[in-house]
Amino acid sequence: MNFGELFPIATNIVIPLLGGAVFFALARYVSHIAPMRTLVTGQLTYQGASWGFACFGLYLATRPLQILLGPHPFPLLINNLREFCLMGFFAPAVLIAMLSLCLGSDRVTHVVIYSLFALCFSIAVAFVGLNVFAIGGSEVIFHIGGYPAHDGLWFKNPSVQGHQLMNILFVLRVIDPVLLLCVAGGVVLWHAYHYPAEKRAIYDNMPKKLYLLAAAVLSFALSMGAVGVLALWWHLPNQWWVYYVGALVSGILESLSLSLPVKHAVHISDHLTT
Repeated sequence: MNFGELFPIATNIVIPLLGGAVFFALARYVSHIAPMRTLVTGQLTYQGASWGFACFGLYLATRPLQILLGPHPFPLLINNLREFCLMGFFAPAVLIAMLSLCLGSDRVTHVVIYSLFALCFSIAVAFVGLNVFAIGGSEVIFHIGGYPAHDGLWFKNPSVQGHQLMNILFVLRVIDPVLLLCVAGGVVLWHAYHYPAEKRAIYDNMPKKLYLLAAAVLSFALSMGAVGVLALWWHLPNQWWVYYVGALVSGILESLSLSLPVKHAVHISDHLTT
Protein backbone atom coordinates (compact mmCIF):
# COMPACT_ATOMS: atom_id res chain seq x y z
CA MET A 1 0.00 0.00 0.00
CA ASN A 2 1.12 3.56 -0.72
CA PHE A 3 0.70 6.56 1.59
CA GLY A 4 -2.57 7.59 -0.04
CA GLU A 5 -4.07 4.20 0.85
CA LEU A 6 -2.59 3.95 4.34
CA PHE A 7 -3.49 7.48 5.50
CA PRO A 8 -7.29 7.03 5.69
CA ILE A 9 -6.89 3.63 7.37
CA ALA A 10 -4.53 5.10 9.97
CA THR A 11 -6.64 8.19 10.68
CA ASN A 12 -10.07 6.52 10.65
CA ILE A 13 -9.27 3.18 12.28
CA VAL A 14 -5.84 2.96 13.89
CA ILE A 15 -5.69 6.38 15.60
CA PRO A 16 -9.30 6.28 16.92
CA LEU A 17 -8.70 2.78 18.33
CA LEU A 18 -5.44 3.88 19.94
CA GLY A 19 -7.11 6.98 21.35
CA GLY A 20 -10.01 4.90 22.67
CA ALA A 21 -7.61 2.46 24.33
CA VAL A 22 -5.72 5.34 25.97
CA PHE A 23 -8.89 6.87 27.43
CA PHE A 24 -10.27 3.53 28.60
CA ALA A 25 -6.96 2.98 30.39
CA LEU A 26 -7.16 6.49 31.88
CA ALA A 27 -10.69 5.82 33.13
CA ARG A 28 -9.50 2.64 34.82
CA TYR A 29 -6.44 4.36 36.27
CA VAL A 30 -8.47 7.28 37.64
CA SER A 31 -10.86 4.88 39.35
CA HIS A 32 -7.87 3.08 40.87
CA ILE A 33 -6.12 6.16 42.26
CA ALA A 34 -9.25 8.06 43.32
CA PRO A 35 -9.24 6.77 46.94
CA MET A 36 -5.63 7.93 47.35
CA ARG A 37 -6.04 11.43 45.91
CA THR A 38 -9.54 12.55 46.86
CA LEU A 39 -8.10 14.34 49.89
CA VAL A 40 -6.15 16.58 47.51
CA THR A 41 -8.69 17.14 44.73
CA GLY A 42 -12.08 15.89 45.97
CA GLN A 43 -14.19 12.87 45.05
CA LEU A 44 -16.31 14.67 42.44
CA THR A 45 -13.20 15.45 40.38
CA TYR A 46 -12.29 11.81 39.95
CA GLN A 47 -15.88 10.66 39.44
CA GLY A 48 -16.33 13.17 36.63
CA ALA A 49 -12.97 12.34 35.11
CA SER A 50 -13.61 8.59 35.19
CA TRP A 51 -17.01 8.90 33.51
CA GLY A 52 -15.69 11.46 31.03
CA PHE A 53 -12.71 9.32 30.02
CA ALA A 54 -14.89 6.22 29.61
CA CYS A 55 -17.42 8.07 27.43
CA PHE A 56 -14.68 9.63 25.33
CA GLY A 57 -12.95 6.27 24.91
CA LEU A 58 -16.26 4.85 23.65
CA TYR A 59 -16.68 7.79 21.27
CA LEU A 60 -13.23 7.28 19.77
CA ALA A 61 -13.17 3.49 19.63
CA THR A 62 -16.50 3.25 17.77
CA ARG A 63 -15.35 5.32 14.79
CA PRO A 64 -14.29 2.15 12.89
CA LEU A 65 -17.74 0.66 13.60
CA GLN A 66 -19.37 3.73 12.04
CA ILE A 67 -17.55 3.39 8.75
CA LEU A 68 -17.24 -0.39 8.42
CA LEU A 69 -20.81 -1.62 9.10
CA GLY A 70 -22.04 -0.63 5.66
CA PRO A 71 -23.72 2.18 3.70
CA HIS A 72 -26.47 4.54 4.87
CA PRO A 73 -28.17 4.38 7.38
CA PHE A 74 -25.43 2.63 9.39
CA PRO A 75 -23.01 5.60 9.49
CA LEU A 76 -25.88 7.81 10.68
CA LEU A 77 -27.05 5.40 13.41
CA ILE A 78 -23.60 4.86 14.89
CA ASN A 79 -22.65 8.52 14.52
CA ASN A 80 -25.76 9.63 16.40
CA LEU A 81 -24.95 7.28 19.28
CA ARG A 82 -21.36 8.52 19.34
CA GLU A 83 -22.31 12.20 19.20
CA PHE A 84 -24.89 11.82 21.96
CA CYS A 85 -22.26 10.17 24.14
CA LEU A 86 -19.79 12.98 23.40
CA MET A 87 -22.17 15.89 23.87
CA GLY A 88 -24.54 14.52 26.49
CA PHE A 89 -22.05 12.80 28.80
CA PHE A 90 -18.39 13.50 28.05
CA ALA A 91 -18.42 17.31 27.84
CA PRO A 92 -20.47 17.99 31.01
CA ALA A 93 -18.58 15.31 32.98
CA VAL A 94 -15.23 16.88 32.08
CA LEU A 95 -16.40 20.41 32.88
CA ILE A 96 -17.79 19.29 36.25
CA ALA A 97 -14.56 17.46 37.04
CA MET A 98 -12.44 20.52 36.19
CA LEU A 99 -14.69 22.89 38.16
CA SER A 100 -14.51 20.57 41.16
CA LEU A 101 -10.73 20.33 40.84
CA CYS A 102 -10.20 24.09 40.65
CA LEU A 103 -13.06 25.55 42.71
CA GLY A 104 -13.70 22.74 45.17
CA SER A 105 -16.44 20.10 45.23
CA ASP A 106 -18.52 22.08 47.70
CA ARG A 107 -18.96 24.90 45.17
CA VAL A 108 -20.16 22.56 42.41
CA THR A 109 -23.68 22.03 43.75
CA HIS A 110 -26.27 19.51 42.62
CA VAL A 111 -28.14 22.37 40.94
CA VAL A 112 -25.06 23.14 38.83
CA ILE A 113 -24.55 19.48 37.95
CA TYR A 114 -28.17 18.77 37.01
CA SER A 115 -28.51 22.03 35.07
CA LEU A 116 -25.35 21.39 33.07
CA PHE A 117 -26.36 17.83 32.20
CA ALA A 118 -29.89 18.98 31.28
CA LEU A 119 -28.43 21.63 28.95
CA CYS A 120 -26.03 19.17 27.32
CA PHE A 121 -28.69 16.49 26.94
CA SER A 122 -30.95 19.03 25.22
CA ILE A 123 -28.18 20.07 22.83
CA ALA A 124 -27.34 16.41 22.14
CA VAL A 125 -30.99 15.57 21.35
CA ALA A 126 -31.23 18.57 18.99
CA PHE A 127 -27.95 17.59 17.32
CA VAL A 128 -28.87 13.97 16.61
CA GLY A 129 -32.35 15.01 15.42
CA LEU A 130 -30.98 17.50 12.89
CA ASN A 131 -28.20 15.09 11.96
CA VAL A 132 -30.78 12.71 10.47
CA PHE A 133 -31.64 15.28 7.82
CA ALA A 134 -28.15 16.72 7.37
CA ILE A 135 -26.22 13.57 6.55
CA GLY A 136 -27.35 13.36 2.92
CA GLY A 137 -26.68 9.64 2.52
CA SER A 138 -23.27 7.98 2.45
CA GLU A 139 -20.23 7.50 0.24
CA VAL A 140 -17.25 5.18 0.05
CA ILE A 141 -14.30 7.01 1.64
CA PHE A 142 -11.64 4.30 1.16
CA HIS A 143 -11.16 0.54 0.77
CA ILE A 144 -9.42 -2.03 2.95
CA GLY A 145 -8.44 -4.56 0.38
CA GLY A 146 -11.69 -4.88 -1.49
CA TYR A 147 -13.92 -3.94 1.45
CA PRO A 148 -15.45 -0.45 1.26
CA ALA A 149 -15.61 1.92 4.23
CA HIS A 150 -18.68 4.19 4.13
CA ASP A 151 -19.29 7.50 5.84
CA GLY A 152 -21.95 10.20 5.67
CA LEU A 153 -21.80 13.06 3.19
CA TRP A 154 -22.54 15.87 5.67
CA PHE A 155 -20.50 18.83 4.37
CA LYS A 156 -20.55 17.22 0.91
CA ASN A 157 -24.34 17.02 0.93
CA PRO A 158 -25.40 18.73 -2.34
CA SER A 159 -28.79 19.94 -1.03
CA VAL A 160 -29.29 23.50 0.15
CA GLN A 161 -31.16 22.25 3.22
CA GLY A 162 -28.21 20.03 4.08
CA HIS A 163 -25.82 22.99 4.04
CA GLN A 164 -28.16 25.05 6.22
CA LEU A 165 -28.46 22.21 8.72
CA MET A 166 -24.69 21.78 8.82
CA ASN A 167 -24.37 25.43 9.85
CA ILE A 168 -26.76 24.77 12.74
CA LEU A 169 -24.92 21.59 13.69
CA PHE A 170 -21.66 23.52 13.63
CA VAL A 171 -23.06 26.08 16.10
CA LEU A 172 -24.34 23.32 18.39
CA ARG A 173 -20.99 21.58 18.31
CA VAL A 174 -19.17 24.84 19.04
CA ILE A 175 -21.32 25.20 22.16
CA ASP A 176 -21.03 21.54 23.15
CA PRO A 177 -18.37 20.20 23.40
CA VAL A 178 -15.94 22.84 22.03
CA LEU A 179 -16.96 25.83 24.16
CA LEU A 180 -17.55 23.74 27.29
CA LEU A 181 -14.12 22.14 26.96
CA CYS A 182 -12.50 25.52 26.33
CA VAL A 183 -14.12 26.80 29.52
CA ALA A 184 -12.86 23.71 31.37
CA GLY A 185 -9.34 24.14 30.00
CA GLY A 186 -9.39 27.87 30.73
CA VAL A 187 -10.44 27.30 34.34
CA VAL A 188 -7.58 24.84 34.79
CA LEU A 189 -5.08 27.26 33.24
CA TRP A 190 -6.27 30.03 35.56
CA HIS A 191 -6.01 27.72 38.57
CA ALA A 192 -2.49 26.62 37.58
CA TYR A 193 -1.32 30.23 37.20
CA HIS A 194 -2.91 31.31 40.50
CA TYR A 195 -2.17 28.14 42.46
CA PRO A 196 -1.95 29.21 46.14
CA ALA A 197 1.57 29.55 47.52
CA GLU A 198 0.68 27.68 50.71
CA LYS A 199 -0.53 24.68 48.68
CA ARG A 200 2.40 24.93 46.27
CA ALA A 201 4.74 24.52 49.25
CA ILE A 202 3.19 21.10 49.90
CA TYR A 203 2.06 19.99 46.43
CA ASP A 204 4.85 21.52 44.38
CA ASN A 205 4.07 19.52 41.24
CA MET A 206 0.43 20.59 41.03
CA PRO A 207 0.93 23.64 38.76
CA LYS A 208 2.79 21.48 36.23
CA LYS A 209 0.09 18.80 36.43
CA LEU A 210 -2.55 21.46 35.88
CA TYR A 211 -0.79 22.98 32.85
CA LEU A 212 -0.55 19.53 31.25
CA LEU A 213 -4.20 18.88 32.05
CA ALA A 214 -5.29 22.18 30.51
CA ALA A 215 -3.28 21.43 27.38
CA ALA A 216 -4.93 18.01 27.16
CA VAL A 217 -8.45 19.44 27.37
CA LEU A 218 -7.77 22.31 24.95
CA SER A 219 -5.98 20.19 22.33
CA PHE A 220 -9.11 18.20 21.56
CA ALA A 221 -11.47 21.18 21.79
CA LEU A 222 -9.41 23.29 19.39
CA SER A 223 -8.83 20.42 16.95
CA MET A 224 -12.58 19.74 16.80
CA GLY A 225 -13.29 23.43 16.20
CA ALA A 226 -10.66 23.43 13.46
CA VAL A 227 -12.57 20.74 11.51
CA GLY A 228 -15.61 23.01 11.26
CA VAL A 229 -13.48 25.97 10.24
CA LEU A 230 -11.80 23.90 7.53
CA ALA A 231 -15.19 22.90 6.13
CA LEU A 232 -17.13 26.16 6.37
CA TRP A 233 -14.43 28.72 5.56
CA TRP A 234 -11.80 26.82 3.60
CA HIS A 235 -14.20 24.36 1.90
CA LEU A 236 -12.30 21.25 2.98
CA PRO A 237 -15.13 18.98 4.15
CA ASN A 238 -15.08 15.91 6.42
CA GLN A 239 -11.53 16.34 7.75
CA TRP A 240 -12.45 14.29 10.83
CA TRP A 241 -8.93 12.92 11.15
CA VAL A 242 -7.80 16.30 12.55
CA TYR A 243 -9.63 15.83 15.84
CA TYR A 244 -8.81 12.13 16.10
CA VAL A 245 -5.17 13.14 16.07
CA GLY A 246 -6.04 15.90 18.55
CA ALA A 247 -7.76 13.33 20.77
CA LEU A 248 -4.69 11.08 20.75
CA VAL A 249 -2.47 14.04 21.67
CA SER A 250 -4.96 14.88 24.41
CA GLY A 251 -4.74 11.35 25.79
CA ILE A 252 -0.95 11.46 25.86
CA LEU A 253 -0.93 14.82 27.68
CA GLU A 254 -3.55 13.60 30.15
CA SER A 255 -1.48 10.48 30.81
CA LEU A 256 1.56 12.64 31.56
CA SER A 257 -0.49 14.81 33.91
CA LEU A 258 -1.97 11.89 35.84
CA SER A 259 1.35 10.04 36.09
CA LEU A 260 3.05 13.06 37.64
CA PRO A 261 2.95 12.91 41.46
CA VAL A 262 1.42 15.85 43.30
CA LYS A 263 4.80 16.56 44.88
CA HIS A 264 8.40 15.76 44.04
CA ALA A 265 9.77 12.47 45.29
CA VAL A 266 12.06 12.62 48.29
CA HIS A 267 15.64 12.63 47.09
CA ILE A 268 18.52 10.86 48.71
CA SER A 269 20.63 13.28 50.72
CA ASP A 270 23.57 14.73 48.91
CA HIS A 271 25.99 13.76 51.66
CA LEU A 272 25.61 10.03 50.95
CA THR A 273 28.48 8.59 48.96
CA THR A 274 28.20 6.22 46.07
